[in-house]
Amino acid sequence: MKKTILLVITIMTAMFIFLNSAMSADDSSAESDFILMITENIASFLHIHDILSETIIRKLAHFTEFAVLGLFLSLTVREFCGTFKGQIFKILFLLLAAPVADETIQYFPVGRSAEVKDVLIDFFGAVTGLIAAAVICIIIEKQKAKRADG
Repeated sequence: MKKTILLVITIMTAMFIFLNSAMSADDSSAESDFILMITENIASFLHIHDILSETIIRKLAHFTEFAVLGLFLSLTVREFCGTFKGQIFKILFLLLAAPVADETIQYFPVGRSAEVKDVLIDFFGAVTGLIAAAVICIIIEKQKAKRADG
C-alpha cells in the first residue's frame, strides 16, 4: 500500500509540474503575479520590502516543485528497491530527465521558452529533494535502531 501511495504522489507531482509547463505565458504570468501579490503582502506585514519579483517567484516555484518531485521520486524508488544504494544513478537520471522534459514542454506554448538555466534550477531542486529523502530515511533508521536496542 505504501508503495502505491508513494507512486501515485510522485506521478501526480510530475503531472502538476508538466501541466504548469504547458500553460501559455499569459496564464503562467497570471499565476506568478497572484503568488507575488500574496508574498508581497506577507513581506509588507513583516516590514520586508522590495526583495521579491516575478522572476524570483518563478525560479523559487521551479526549485520547490522539483524538490518535492525529488523527495517523492527518491522515496518511491527506495520503497520499491529497498535502498538508495545501487539506485542513485537511476534516481539522478530521472531527476535530470524530468527538468529536460519540463523545458521541452515549455518550448511549445505561446510566449514560453526553454532555458538551460531552468533545467539547472530544477535539477538542483530535485537533488535537494533527494538529499532530504536520504536524511529522512537515515533519521527513521536510527530511530528504529534505538527502539530495537532499548
